[in-house]
Amino acid sequence: MRKKRILFCTESTFLHTGYATYSREILRYLHGTGKYEIAELGAYGTNDDPRATETPWKYYGVIPNTNDQERINKYKANATAQFGGFAFENTCLNFKPDIVCDIRDFWMIDFIDKSPYRKFFKWVLMPTVDAYPQAREWIDTFSRTDVCLSYSDWSGDVLNEQSGGKINYIGSAPPSAHPEYKPKNKEELKVKYGIDKNTKIIGTVMRNQRRKLYPDLFKAYSKFLESVEDPEKHMLYCHTCFPDAGWNIPELLHENNIISKVLFTYVCADTFKPFVSTFKGSTTTSPYTGKYNARMASVKQGLGYEELSEIMNMFDLYVQYANSEGFGLPQVEAAACGVPVASIKYSAMESVIKQLDGFAINPKALYKEMETGCERAVPDNEHACQIFLEFFNKTTSEREKASKDIRNNFLKEFTWEKSGAKWEEAFDSLEIIPEQETWFSAPDIKKPLEFQEEIKQQPLDVIAKWLVAEVLHQPEKINSFFYADLLESLNYGYQTSQIIGSYFNEDDSAVSMGRKIEHNKVTIESAYEECKEKRKIINIWEQVRREKFKL
Repeated sequence: MRKKRILFCTESTFLHTGYATYSREILRYLHGTGKYEIAELGAYGTNDDPRATETPWKYYGVIPNTNDQERINKYKANATAQFGGFAFENTCLNFKPDIVCDIRDFWMIDFIDKSPYRKFFKWVLMPTVDAYPQAREWIDTFSRTDVCLSYSDWSGDVLNEQSGGKINYIGSAPPSAHPEYKPKNKEELKVKYGIDKNTKIIGTVMRNQRRKLYPDLFKAYSKFLESVEDPEKHMLYCHTCFPDAGWNIPELLHENNIISKVLFTYVCADTFKPFVSTFKGSTTTSPYTGKYNARMASVKQGLGYEELSEIMNMFDLYVQYANSEGFGLPQVEAAACGVPVASIKYSAMESVIKQLDGFAINPKALYKEMETGCERAVPDNEHACQIFLEFFNKTTSEREKASKDIRNNFLKEFTWEKSGAKWEEAFDSLEIIPEQETWFSAPDIKKPLEFQEEIKQQPLDVIAKWLVAEVLHQPEKINSFFYADLLESLNYGYQTSQIIGSYFNEDDSAVSMGRKIEHNKVTIESAYEECKEKRKIINIWEQVRREKFKL
C-alpha cells in the first residue's frame, strides 16, 4: 500500500516566524517516521527559492517565480494569495494529496474549505483559537474538518463547547522551544550587555500590536516601582519595536514616567549584532561602528535563537501581557530558559500558565471586540503589581527553585515529540480514499439553471435553497453557514462586507485603519449571479483536472 500523501499549508519552513517554526519541527518529526509522502505549500516563498533546497520534503512556494510577470500580476490581485489561495489548486493537481492540513488563523485557511477540490482530500486543521466565543462562520468551517487539533487545552474546550461536539477534536499539540533556549549564566549575560549584574529584570518578548497590552504593562510596572523599596535595582525589558503596528511606545514611557527604567533591543545594521539600551528612538548610533544606523529589533531585522535566548536568560521574571493569545510561544521559550512566567489568565495563556505552574494574572474584566465578536481580557494591573512584588520578595534560594521547577515543567509538558505524535495520530486515523474516487474521478461539471422571473414569487428560503442546489449545484451546503448567510442577506437586502477579511495580520482593524464598512446591496438577481460565478469557477477547475489527467 502506498504512503499517505500529506500537503502541509503554512508559512515557508525556512523562515523564522512562529508558524514556520512550528511547521518545520512537526514536519521533521513526521518525515522522520518514514510513513508519509510530505509536501509543503509555503507562504512568502517561490518555487525556485534557494532557501528551500535543503528541505527534505517536496516544496511548493505560493509566490510565482520572478520571471513570470503575468502570474505575478494575478497573484497581487488575489486577496488570499499570500497565504496560498492562488497556488492551492495547481499544487493539489501536481501533488494529489490524500490529506491537507493547516495551522493558521481562519482568514488564512478559508480558501481550503472553499476549494473546488475540497471533496478530494481529508482536512486536518489546528486553528489559532485565541478567544471566546469564536465567530459562527469559523465554528461552521471547523466542523467540516475531518480532524481538528488545537494549540492549547483551553482552545479545545472552546471548540467542543461551541460546536456541541460536532468538531472531531482529538486534543492539543502545543509548540515547544528551540534547543538553544536553555538556562545560561544570568549575571554574566547582564554584564555582557552592559547591565549591572544585581539588576532585577521583568522581561517580555511581544510584537508591538494592539492586542499586546503595553499601556497596561507600563502602568503595572510603574505602580510596582512606587511600591518596591529599591526601584533603582529594577528594570523592565521589552523586546519589541517602534514604530510598528501598535502603540506609541515613547509616549507611553513618558506618560508613566519610566523612560529611564525600560530597556529595549537594538540591532546594528552593519554587523547585525544586538545591544541593549533605554529608548533612543527607532534609530540610534551603533556602539560597534559609530554609525547612526542601529534600529530596534523587529520582525524584519530580528535576532537568532542564540541571541534571543541570551536576552531571555537575563530576565528574572517573564510576563505575557496580552488581551488574548492563540498560544504565546515566548512564555514557553522563557520557561525553557528557566525563567519563571506570569501571564494573563485568559485564552491559551491560561492553559500555558497552568501547565508551567507559573503566576496567573487575573483579568479585571472581559470586553467584546466589535470586529470579531470575541471577548478580550482587560488585565488587573493591581494584581500584576502584587505578583511582581511577591516574586521579588522571595529569597534567592526560593527564586532559584522556581527557576528549576518551571524548566522541569517545560520539559514535561512541551516537547516536539509529544506534539508530533499527536499529528501522527491524526493522520493515522484517516483512511486513504482510492484515487479513482478522488483525483481521477469523473469531472463534476454542471451548468447552472437559467434565471427565471417566476422564482422571485417564491418564499426567500425556497429561493435560497434553489440557488444553492440548482445554480451552485452544492445541495450539501443547505443548512450550512453559507446558506444561512445567503438567506439573511436576501432578507435584509444587503450584505455587510467582512471586516475580518481585512484583519489578516492582526495589525489593526478595518475601522481603526480608516476603512469604511461597505454595505453591498443584495437582490435575488445579484445572489443568482454570485452563485453562478462560484459554479463557473468550479467548472473551470474541473475542466483543468479533466485535461491534466486525461479523464
